Amino acid sequence: MSKILGLLFGIKDVKFRCDDDFVDRMSRRYSVGVFLVFSIIVTTGTYVGNRIDCWCPAQFTGTHVAYANSICWIKNTYYVPISYEVDLPKHDDPNKKMINYYQWVPMILLAQALMCYFPSIVWRVLCRRSGLNVAAVMDAAIAGQRTTYADIRDKTIRYMVLQIDRYLITRLGERNGCWARVKYHAAKYCCLIYGKFYGNFLIVSYMMIKLLYLVNAIGQLYLLDLFLGVNFHFFGIEVLHKLLKGEDWSYSERFPRETMCDFQIRHMNQVHRFVLQCVLPINLFNEKIFIFIWFWLFLVSLTTVVSFVTWTIKISLWPAQVHWVKRHLKPFNNDVKFQKEVVKRFTENYLKRDGMFMLRLISCNVGNLAASEVLCGLWDNFGPERRYAGEIATGGGNKRCNEPTLPTRPAPVPTRVNMPMHRMHRVDSV
Repeated sequence: MSKILGLLFGIKDVKFRCDDDFVDRMSRRYSVGVFLVFSIIVTTGTYVGNRIDCWCPAQFTGTHVAYANSICWIKNTYYVPISYEVDLPKHDDPNKKMINYYQWVPMILLAQALMCYFPSIVWRVLCRRSGLNVAAVMDAAIAGQRTTYADIRDKTIRYMVLQIDRYLITRLGERNGCWARVKYHAAKYCCLIYGKFYGNFLIVSYMMIKLLYLVNAIGQLYLLDLFLGVNFHFFGIEVLHKLLKGEDWSYSERFPRETMCDFQIRHMNQVHRFVLQCVLPINLFNEKIFIFIWFWLFLVSLTTVVSFVTWTIKISLWPAQVHWVKRHLKPFNNDVKFQKEVVKRFTENYLKRDGMFMLRLISCNVGNLAASEVLCGLWDNFGPERRYAGEIATGGGNKRCNEPTLPTRPAPVPTRVNMPMHRMHRVDSV
């Protein structure tokens, strides 16, 4: 996508965010790219080639033909099946099957691109309100995954642990009082109440954004009914039906290539009505483009539903969350299997749903190894002396679980000022 933007608009060093999963990027990145490319194709076909060609009477001069083509393009045309004889509708017949979208197809495609990108804007606003820079954490995860230097990877892991830990410790725990306890447990077990102080602001916001992506994909199928003036949401099903029956699917009454146009000309105080048969070459492209769009929106809708259900299962059940934490801590810490209650307390009281969301987001974008390393850093930040007391540590050690520590800055050489007296005596004797 960055190469396409560079070629089309001269944009260099395009940086795409990865603060969501692949299904979300299908909507906000790939769908936007598809609609932009199609908009350019239709615009080129509309304003470079012949937009419309009408079969004019023999007495029409070149100027008359150009005028007829222009007025039919602007005024809209209507469809009458040419395969059998029918009476043409009257000039003011309200039942005409008007074809009034072909002038606006580039604008429609641009509007669809904006609609696909809008949920990502809302997600960024919500991330800023949360206080955690999700995009920066994910960028660090990707940078640490791509680097070949151990010290850089270690720094990126430490940075992610620090950012997530700062976010986790700013939230309030369980408060005293009956109503406070009700809200706390409602937020903990069923997310009926959400907020960053309840530990579920990010995950609830993310699930709302997924619903917004789903509504956008399904809603576009029905909005195209309004824009195109046709029954578009069944278009792909009819194409599949024709393919299965072996019929010609390449021609549809929704995108007719031969239409009728009538207009009036005033000549010497007399009004003359002309009815012309016109051909719309651009509908040859429009038909194929919107067939692809229908299947693409259907695919996006289907994958978004699957992704929404998958994420709901991942974050809804606490036993599954605790099991995930134990499974990813065990390769780095052999004592985890003997600390079931501690791991449960660590998951439910420290990580909560937002911490688990960040770990799973790192896992699905970078891999389980990076997520496990960040989890180990957070486990150390929980503090070995606080794990059994149920408290939450605000800092952590430099060593992540059982991983070997990397070389650090050497300790300063002892001087006479801070050196013990017996060391000073030995130095003087030398």
